[in-house]
Amino acid sequence: MTLLLLALMSCERPECARPAYHRAECRVQAENVLARVQTSEGVEIRFQEAKATSAESWSTTGLLRNQQDAPVFARVATLGDFRLSVETEEATTLRLTLDNVDPRIPALEGELESSGLRRELELELEPGVNWIVGELPEAVCSGSFRLAAAGDIQTNPLQFRQIIDALHTEASDSEAEGEPLLGLVLLGDISEFSQPEELTQVLDILASSPVPVAVIPGNHDVYASLDAVFNRMVGPGNLSFDVCSARVVLFDTGSGSLAPSIEGRLPELLKSEQPHLLAGMHHPPMPGNTSGGWSDELSAATLLAEFSQAGGELLLAAHVHERLEMLDGPVPQVVVGTLGADQVEVDPDYGYLRVSVREQVSWCFVPVSAAGSPGASRPPPVDCVERSAR
Repeated sequence: MTLLLLALMSCERPECARPAYHRAECRVQAENVLARVQTSEGVEIRFQEAKATSAESWSTTGLLRNQQDAPVFARVATLGDFRLSVETEEATTLRLTLDNVDPRIPALEGELESSGLRRELELELEPGVNWIVGELPEAVCSGSFRLAAAGDIQTNPLQFRQIIDALHTEASDSEAEGEPLLGLVLLGDISEFSQPEELTQVLDILASSPVPVAVIPGNHDVYASLDAVFNRMVGPGNLSFDVCSARVVLFDTGSGSLAPSIEGRLPELLKSEQPHLLAGMHHPPMPGNTSGGWSDELSAATLLAEFSQAGGELLLAAHVHERLEMLDGPVPQVVVGTLGADQVEVDPDYGYLRVSVREQVSWCFVPVSAAGSPGASRPPPVDCVERSAR
């Protein structure tokens, strides 16, 4: 009887009732909580899907937090379009700092000023639901576009800063070529020990990015168990969003597997009406060879199978501190852990992956010289060899 009672009590305990944020499911709960906030004046702010028309629920597409004696802070976690609902019972004024917003998005209602990826808003709210809507101009999404992707900064933010500088050249050149760069996807391990000061340093570097950034955690970003440091400072680790003609789905595999609630939603998250489907995660789910990071090989195989079934064209990963291509599986996988982490090489292979989304998806690696090397000040070459997903 005692054993039965204990079993029943354990079944009734909510998942993650005790903090254990090195567990993937606990981080899912954290990112859900942090995607909405209520101010001291009773204003409810929620991140929503970019095409949402109802404010009854919310979406983990951003990070919200109250700040003492300062505007509410909202960091958009996705690329391109975004949307927030703002609900109030009485007319009032709301000051809001929006971060990680594409500079090509036109001025927002109530916008006071903008600088880089940041917008300052002062909104006159009417009773009921108000909306903050950011949309890329149709001309931006009228043709092909590019994304940049890579992971593994760890102990080398100096090299990462140099790669961000190189992306300014990429953004300028791609705009001139009619194939705009629409964002950077960071594939995890942006820190070494998941410490707040490490993440603050990376966020400071990202403030100078020419394009918005979507970030997911790696194993080095989730060591802390008593505080959801990554989610609290950077945002959600599981993301599914559209950017122009592509559906981009990013997964938190920092603990070496998917959270059960995310794995159960794979068909929903991967479902898309867009012509292109891309996915990103930290640990590469190489069939039969996941011991380098995945703790659950079945989970990795399930993700690959669902992504292939959904028509996925390209899967991006990091974790391995080099660039690898695996083209003989159910979908092409490209590993690009090249943002600065130690490669144990005299001449390390640093850089980022350029993903071009046209009638088909193609990619090439853009090298960026090691910080302090003779070629460090040279812009990245534009003649990298492209590979196609089909």
